[in-house]
Amino acid sequence: MSDFILHNWVDVNQYMRDDYRLLVAAMAARTLKDAPPELLANDSLLTLARNAFSSIPVPGARSFFRADLIGQRKALAKAMRDNAQVAALVIALWANAAGAQIQLVKQAGEMAGLEFSAEWNWQKGMEGFFDFEDIPVLYALAEKLGEHASAQDADHLKLAALWLGPAVTNRDALGAPASEETTETQDEVSDSDSDEHA
Repeated sequence: MSDFILHNWVDVNQYMRDDYRLLVAAMAARTLKDAPPELLANDSLLTLARNAFSSIPVPGARSFFRADLIGQRKALAKAMRDNAQVAALVIALWANAAGAQIQLVKQAGEMAGLEFSAEWNWQKGMEGFFDFEDIPVLYALAEKLGEHASAQDADHLKLAALWLGPAVTNRDALGAPASEETTETQDEVSDSDSDEHA
């Protein structure tokens, strides 16, 4: 078994195309914008994000939160390339918005024999991710699930695999080569997901 190195979320930018980074940033900004006031007051993720994002300059706007969504997403996408805190918060907000994709990869992982921590939450997720090379089973599942998806949906599934990697409790199973059973499991999850959306 290899040693698992937790990478800061700012390093995820090496895997992202510019258009996908903008999409992830837009999802984060929309999560903040669409949150009801009572959730903003009580949710520590949203509070952390509001505090961190308030200092991000947006050209043409007096403040981050007075900017339109297009300006916010551009500013977040730029800031997340070199600001570790902003990158982690953007990814955590993305995870909040991408629950369906994360659940799909998690379900496929469970069917392939992976076990996930019941205590996994956004705080633990913000701590970082394992490289794709360290999680070949999750990566293969995400690739298989995204085979016939749009490029952005496939990227969501890959980012979901990165998000879930540290949540796996039986880490020896993360590095196991994909077997026929794993491939069959991926096909079953893809088929059941297709049936649900048909």
